[in-house]
Amino acid sequence: MSIRHIAFQWRSLIAGLLLWCGTVLAYGAAPLSIEAAVAQALAANPGLQQRREQAVASAAVPEQVGTLPDPWLTVTPGWADMSQFKLGITQALPYPGKLSLAGEAADHVAEAARLEVDEGALSLAAQVKQLWWRVFYLDRAMEILRRNLGVLRQFISVAETRYRVGLGLQQDVLLAQLELSKLMETEIALVAERRSGEARLNALLYQPSATPLVLPSQMDASLPVLRDEGSLMEVAVQARPLLAAQRQQVQAAASQVELARKDYRPDFMLGANYEWRERATDMKSIMFAMSLPLRSGSRQDRALDQRNAELLAQRYGLQDSESRLAAEVAAARAEYQRAREQARLLKGGILPQATQTVASMLSGYQVGKVDFLNLSQAQITLHDYETRYWLMVSEAQAALARVIATVGEERVYE
Repeated sequence: MSIRHIAFQWRSLIAGLLLWCGTVLAYGAAPLSIEAAVAQALAANPGLQQRREQAVASAAVPEQVGTLPDPWLTVTPGWADMSQFKLGITQALPYPGKLSLAGEAADHVAEAARLEVDEGALSLAAQVKQLWWRVFYLDRAMEILRRNLGVLRQFISVAETRYRVGLGLQQDVLLAQLELSKLMETEIALVAERRSGEARLNALLYQPSATPLVLPSQMDASLPVLRDEGSLMEVAVQARPLLAAQRQQVQAAASQVELARKDYRPDFMLGANYEWRERATDMKSIMFAMSLPLRSGSRQDRALDQRNAELLAQRYGLQDSESRLAAEVAAARAEYQRAREQARLLKGGILPQATQTVASMLSGYQVGKVDFLNLSQAQITLHDYETRYWLMVSEAQAALARVIATVGEERVYE
């Protein structure tokens, strides 16, 4: 089989793959911006919807536990001839302060549930942004790969021409074909990884995993300077919903402790009765009753111990979260700084130098001053640097999404 025939087969296979990718990406609506992806996930994601409904349910509790129970109406029939009957009404009255403490505790729990929705929204937005930027990087990687396929075809054409006129070697043509095969293998891996990322992003957007996603072909790749670590931590302590929710849980536990102390006090009951008698004077009476908390050494003590332990657990949990938050802020910021600096170095220094090197070597190869191996290696290096630049941009943007989610708001820039 001739070299030309082998090359034609490779080109046909690659063209088929690219056509398939283009068909998939062209299907669907307008390009999905990162803002639209986040908005869709926040509106449709069932996991976040579950948290919202749980918060709604929690918000309905305070009014239930903070109001008096319904009164009881009693009707007592008299003798068989119905010559008399008794009508009564009673109202339970918890010890003063119990209802307000129960409502207060439920209010704090409800507020914690609402803040957990905000925390879930931050986490979901970060996940969407990270996946979006990963898919965006894969699109750029495939775009760069297709461009390099064209360059390699030019190299093959030059190598074949030089070989035919006796100025080149057959191994140059074979080497170019080998590099073409490697790029095709890389493309297969990129297509598979993009499909995987697309499916995971679709899951967060709550749409079928096979839904084709078209992303913009260009994005602002600027990477601003972040605040220093101390400033970010100050903002995080105040803005992070997770910490605010845990503070509400601490307050709820403190209210439960006070409520447990109130259980040492009696509850009351008031009532009024009216008794009608056919051949006697009607009778009216009032009733007062109270509970006797005689077992204060057992049930109430154990309940108070339980509530105190729960309060300590909530306080320790808050301290642990604050401690871990400092590490999370530092790690996310360090990751952003690393990727940002690498992207700047690639764009400002390495890529221009690599591009100039390839252009110079190609001119030298055409006149026989540079061997094909060095030329192909220079082009491969340029391809790797171009791909790595967009990888660093996507990693920096993913780290930025983690910084925002960790801090709790967008105010992370200088």
